[in-house]
Amino acid sequence: MLEPVALPKARLEAITDGMFAVTMTLLVLDLRLPGNLMEGELWRALVAQATAIDDYVISFVVLCVFWIGHLRLLRRLESIDTAFTSYNLAFLLFTTFVPILTAFAGHNPGRTAPAVLYGANLIAILGAEMTMWRHALPPLVNSSVTDAEGAWRLVRRKLLIAMCVVLVGMVLAIVEIRAGFNAGFASYTYLLLVVVGVVHPAVPRARAAARTKPARVSASRE
Repeated sequence: MLEPVALPKARLEAITDGMFAVTMTLLVLDLRLPGNLMEGELWRALVAQATAIDDYVISFVVLCVFWIGHLRLLRRLESIDTAFTSYNLAFLLFTTFVPILTAFAGHNPGRTAPAVLYGANLIAILGAEMTMWRHALPPLVNSSVTDAEGAWRLVRRKLLIAMCVVLVGMVLAIVEIRAGFNAGFASYTYLLLVVVGVVHPAVPRARAAARTKPARVSASRE
């Protein structure tokens, strides 16, 4: 009989990085700028593409947040198993939908369905990420995780907040479209994922350092 063995984490990291690189590159292919233009015409062409450029930048930033979150997760893992690999592949599946849904929403600014599909896909990505964390804590993590349950509560709270951010963005997009205002400002709500996924994790460390600093100073005085 074959005993269960740990799968090579490096292979999972390689395919994840590769698919993120391809997905983030595909985003830019939807941008179209005509050639052989005079200077004034060039600026008008850029202004005409402003909405598409906004969609590209927002989706690129969102994918960066997801990639950084996944990078943090893999740094905490000692090993991976078949179930975790399956969840990771589902995570990648939903990320590969981002370019086509970005283009779909950009080409149909006056319709609610593309905006809803875009937001629903982001929630699916966050759900897959949450599933990976839940499965990894505590059996797959390394010694960097000293409190698996506490880590899970922190991660779950962050991901639920991120889902709420996406839901707010979806609702604002629907309201914006129903009101006939198709500038696409509601999509900027998704940039708040940067605060949840990148800035927020540094806050507890900063507060912890601030709390321990006075104790260290008083100990040195003694």
